[in-house]
Amino acid sequence: MKKMDKKIKKLIVNGMASLFIAVLFLGCSDKKIDDLNVGDSSKPGIRAVVPRTALPGNHVIISGVNFGDDRSTIKVMFGDQAAEIVNYSSGRIEAVVPAQTEAGYAKIHLEIGEERSNQYYFTFGFTKPSIDSLTRAYIGEPVDIMGSGFGNLEENITVTFDGDTADLLLVTDTLVRVFSPQLGERIAMDVRVDIGTNQSNVRRFSYLDNLYSNPVIAQSLPDPTLIKAEDGFFYLYATEDIRNIPIMKSSDLVNWELLGTAFTDATRPSFEPNGGLWAPDARYINGKYVLYYSMSVWGGEWSCGIGVATASNPAGPFTDHGPLFRSNEIGVQNSIDPCFIEDNGRNYMMWGSFRGIYLIEMSEDGLSVKEGAEKRQVAGTYFEGVYIHKKDGYYYMFASIGSCCAGINSTYQLVVGRSTSLAGPYYNRSGFDMMNNGRTLIIDRNDSFVGNGHCSQIVQDDAGNDWILYHGVRTSDPSGRVLMLDQIKWGQDGWPYVEGGTPSRATHAPVFNARLN
Repeated sequence: MKKMDKKIKKLIVNGMASLFIAVLFLGCSDKKIDDLNVGDSSKPGIRAVVPRTALPGNHVIISGVNFGDDRSTIKVMFGDQAAEIVNYSSGRIEAVVPAQTEAGYAKIHLEIGEERSNQYYFTFGFTKPSIDSLTRAYIGEPVDIMGSGFGNLEENITVTFDGDTADLLLVTDTLVRVFSPQLGERIAMDVRVDIGTNQSNVRRFSYLDNLYSNPVIAQSLPDPTLIKAEDGFFYLYATEDIRNIPIMKSSDLVNWELLGTAFTDATRPSFEPNGGLWAPDARYINGKYVLYYSMSVWGGEWSCGIGVATASNPAGPFTDHGPLFRSNEIGVQNSIDPCFIEDNGRNYMMWGSFRGIYLIEMSEDGLSVKEGAEKRQVAGTYFEGVYIHKKDGYYYMFASIGSCCAGINSTYQLVVGRSTSLAGPYYNRSGFDMMNNGRTLIIDRNDSFVGNGHCSQIVQDDAGNDWILYHGVRTSDPSGRVLMLDQIKWGQDGWPYVEGGTPSRATHAPVFNARLN
C-alpha cells in the first residue's frame, strides 16, 4: 500500500511539473507575440499605452519607436477596429478609443505601411483615477487637479468638494480644471474625482484668502446706486461730488473704473437753476437704462425735485427728460432721494428726506407719474435715502437717519424696517411703526468710519451672497464720503444684518466665477 502511495505521489509531482512547464512555455510564447519587433531597431514597436483601461471616446497615448514621419501611412488598430488619430509626433500617438468589443478587451497594434508592430493589451472600462496634487486658488477662480486616469470625457467625470459637485472647465487624462463651489464659511475641503463608479484618493484643498478692505473707492462717491447691466458688469452712479453724476464700472464690486459722467455741462438738467445733482437711482425698464436723480439747492426745501433720464447704454450718454415733479408741485418738502419699485406689474416711486417718506404710482414706462395717482406717506420724518428690497414675502425698507455731511461729526446710520405690503405699515424688529420713526439699526460707526449710510440696491454674487454699497467718512481723512462695500446677511428670523453691525475693514470678497473683459 505504501509503495502504491509513493507511485501516486510521483505521478502527481511529475504531472504538476509538466503542467508548470507548459504554462511557462505558453506564457513565454504569448509574451513573444506581445513584444514582437520591440527589440528590432528597424521596425515599429509599442512601449506603452496610457491608460490601458478606458471607455470608447476616451483618448489614449501610445508611445514607442520607429513610428515614422508620415502620418498618412499609420493605422492604430484595436483588434480589427481602426482608431482615429488626433495627434501624432515621432514616437507618440494620441488616438480615440473605438467601440467596445464583445470580449471587453482588445490587442492594440500599429500598421505602418507593410510593417506591423507588437501587440499591447487594452481593456474597455472606467479608469481608476488618482489625484497627485491641486493648485490653490482664490474663491471663484479655477482649480487645477493634477493626476492620472481622468480620461477626457466630461460626461464620465464628477469632481466633488466636500461632496458638492464642482463645475468642469477642462478634462484631460492628467488634468481636470474646475470652478470650486463656494461652501459657506469653509475655506478648506476634501476633493475627490469619480470616473463612473471608480473613485480617486482624497486630497485636501484650501482657498487662498481673497480679501478686500474698505473703502473700495477712496474718492468721494456719496449716495451710490447700483445696477447689473445686460453685459454682466456692474455700473454705479452717485451724487455729483464728481460733477454731472459719475459712472463707475466693475466686474467684482471691489475694483472700479471711472467711465465718465451721465451728463455734460451742455446736457445737464436745469429745472433748478442753481441745483446740484444728488442721490440718483438706476434701473432697467422696458429695454432702457433709466436714471432718476434729485436736483436740489442746499437748504432749499422747496427748491428741489426729482427728474429722469434714459440711455441705451449703462455707460451713457443719458438724455434728460426733465422733472417728474418738484417739491412745490407735489406738496412734499425735500422731494429728493428717489427709489423706483416694480410691484406686481405696476410701477411706483418712493422718495423723501426728513419730511416724511412718500409713495406714488408711476406710468408703465416709468417716465412720469401715473395720471390721477395720489401720494401716500409710508414712513416718518427721521428718514431719507430709502431703498425697497423684496424678499420672502416682505418689503424691506432700508433708510438712513442722522447727519450725512458733517465730516468727522457725521452721525449717519443705516436702518431698516419691513412690511407685508409695499404701502406699509412698516415695522422695526420690535414691532414699532416706522410712521412713528421706529427702526432697526444695521450699520453704525466704528473707530475707522463714521457717517455710514445711504445704501445702494442689494446685488448677489455667484455664490448667492447679498452685498450693498454705501458711503462712509474715514476718521483718518474725513474730507469726503468714500465708497464702502459689505455683505448683507439674513438671520433666522428673516431680518438683515451686517456682521458686527459696523463697516468691515478687511474680509472675504464677493465671489464671481466669470472673468469679464
